[in-house]
Amino acid sequence: MALKEIMESNWKKHLLKSGLPFEYEVKECFVKQGCTVWDEFSYLKKDENAIEKEFSYDLDANIWKGGHSVDFLIECKYKTEPTKWFFTPDPYYYQSDLSRNSFFHPIDHFSKHTFLFKNAPLDEVIKDPLGPFCLKGVELFKDQHVETNITKAIAQLSYAFIDKLISSLDEQLNSELFSDKIFLHIPIIITNADLHIINKNLTTQEIESAKSIDNISTQHNFLLYHNKIGENLRDYNFDKLLTFFASSNTSKIEAKLNSFTKDINHLINVISTNYSPQLILIMHHDKNHSNYENLFSYINFILTDTAERNLRIKKVQEEMKDKHLKFEEMLKEKKRSTTQPKKH
Repeated sequence: MALKEIMESNWKKHLLKSGLPFEYEVKECFVKQGCTVWDEFSYLKKDENAIEKEFSYDLDANIWKGGHSVDFLIECKYKTEPTKWFFTPDPYYYQSDLSRNSFFHPIDHFSKHTFLFKNAPLDEVIKDPLGPFCLKGVELFKDQHVETNITKAIAQLSYAFIDKLISSLDEQLNSELFSDKIFLHIPIIITNADLHIINKNLTTQEIESAKSIDNISTQHNFLLYHNKIGENLRDYNFDKLLTFFASSNTSKIEAKLNSFTKDINHLINVISTNYSPQLILIMHHDKNHSNYENLFSYINFILTDTAERNLRIKKVQEEMKDKHLKFEEMLKEKKRSTTQPKKH
């Protein structure tokens, strides 16, 4: 077969493999949900040889919901072959102050308003999270396994994140129009690969004896990837924030700071080490695009002031109050039992 005939017979495969049609399809899915979408967000970062280079992620989307500015940092990963991504579970996510809504990454440090739905109990206003918490991942297709595709996507979003965050801080400090707005940033990897969490306490022996993937894992539409911020990313975040605040009006910073601390150096350190970014959404791109509906349904419920949401807020608060009362009663009962005189 002539080279031209081979190329013509494989044009679909080559076009799809480029990732361009998939990226365009993802873009249109966000547009249909009411977002404004821009192609590619670029940023400068030094590479492993300390040479400054331009990096980017695929799509930048924005929508306003309930007075909040919601930014999506989107990295697309299309797979031409049937591919599965496997991740380990993260059963101790709560030790890192993570909640099911940590993927919102609220920027409210210089706003009069506070994002209510990150921490307990209001992180449970929606009963079911989008997906389970996970850690390290690997890509499997045919007879190969690859780690770099997942880690590269995570790195592209992680190092771009601080520039988006600083842009929001700048708006809160210096823009009259947006000074009291809350900015939300959602880093998300979208792939047509199947997403799996391996079973808790799984052993290599169980994998060897398993008859199918279903015996050793569960498939999900969304995963909440716990982004462990290493020293390189932490230092990168820290330097960027330090430069931003050093060039900002000190009196304005002190007057507007409305966060967990009044010490700006403490704020810089905590944001750099823990929150930039803390959680990355990983979403399976399904042919019917139903996962986009699920994602925006979740976001709309959280951010839109409705009677249904307010009723749920009240119920969650009452449930938490009951738990506290029961816990206090248990402590009192324990104290009474230990102070009563022993019978002879």
